[in-house]
Amino acid sequence: MTTAKRELLKHTPFERWVEAEGLKIIQQQVIPDIRAVELEDWDRTGCKAALVDLTAEPIAEGDLLTNFGSSRYLLEIPPGGTLKAEHHMYEEIFFVVSGRGATTVWNTGSPKQTFEWQEGSVFSIPLNSWHELYNGSGDEPVRLYAAFNAPSVFNLYNSEDFIFNCENTFLERFDPNDEMYFAGKSEKIRERLVRTNFVSNVRSMALDKWGYRGPGTNMHALMADGYYVLHLSEFPGMSYKKAHSAINNRTRAGLNSEVAYLFLSGEGYDLQWGTGIQPAPGVPFERIDYHAWSLLTPGNGFHQHFNTSTEPIRYVVLRRGNPELTGGGSGGPRNPQIEFADEDPAVWELFERDLIEKGNDPSFMANYRSNEPTD
Repeated sequence: MTTAKRELLKHTPFERWVEAEGLKIIQQQVIPDIRAVELEDWDRTGCKAALVDLTAEPIAEGDLLTNFGSSRYLLEIPPGGTLKAEHHMYEEIFFVVSGRGATTVWNTGSPKQTFEWQEGSVFSIPLNSWHELYNGSGDEPVRLYAAFNAPSVFNLYNSEDFIFNCENTFLERFDPNDEMYFAGKSEKIRERLVRTNFVSNVRSMALDKWGYRGPGTNMHALMADGYYVLHLSEFPGMSYKKAHSAINNRTRAGLNSEVAYLFLSGEGYDLQWGTGIQPAPGVPFERIDYHAWSLLTPGNGFHQHFNTSTEPIRYVVLRRGNPELTGGGSGGPRNPQIEFADEDPAVWELFERDLIEKGNDPSFMANYRSNEPTD
């Protein structure tokens, strides 16, 4: 085998594209504050950016990246600047971390639609539609957090020309003549599931009560008729969720996607167990602290969220999972979890000690665990 052939086989098409783009890569399990991450120039977009390749495990020898289903990135549009107009055959969803601006979306030869956004807004770009993002301030940059399934698409087609120059339009996903497409209208499909193409502010979005995993509320929003969903959850101060497994099973084949939690309020920590490890009394776990604006991946094993502050914690997850496209439906199997009655006593002892050290009262969660309501 020639040296050139060996070099080609070292990396996937997506890895080679990331290298050619000169994208800064961040690889860690938790980013303490996504607002403070330093970004670098990304010439294609005319902005600064960094690929966020979240991982709870060491990078395999010879690999450049760990996530091959979907990935995420941070992007900063300079004051008065734009993210250059582009269209592509991968899906993309944005959360506005800071700033305000507008997005124009169109298909070749179609009318253009423009909508404005602010901190806390979420929107998804319809597949292969042209789009251009504008910073509405001449003084402050805009910071965006985005998720995309570019790894799957690059590794499937291995053709940059096809991905960025295909002229096919997907009118079943986006009707450019529908002037209300990005107006923020919302259709309730069932409990904890809505259809919308624009969320003005995730902090004020109504959530439905959901007690299966402990005290709290939850909502999923299908966006732009794509695979991506906006997943919002909130749980009260001085409470925590049951340990559960994400069943990610990430592979280099790119069929699955990691999950990442962006916390918007409060402070607390995650307990995490390694891949394939069942939580039980005496089984070690890892603690990872977080606070507002922390971005964290739970890895492939069991994990558990704790809120040690007095205010509710609301978090955002941008992930694939539209049940209309994945066949998940409403009656599919739920992820394995550890009931409160079966958890390691050390889990409660750690949480109780943390609250008391902060001067907070653990009685709410103690009573909840003892008198858990039925789902």
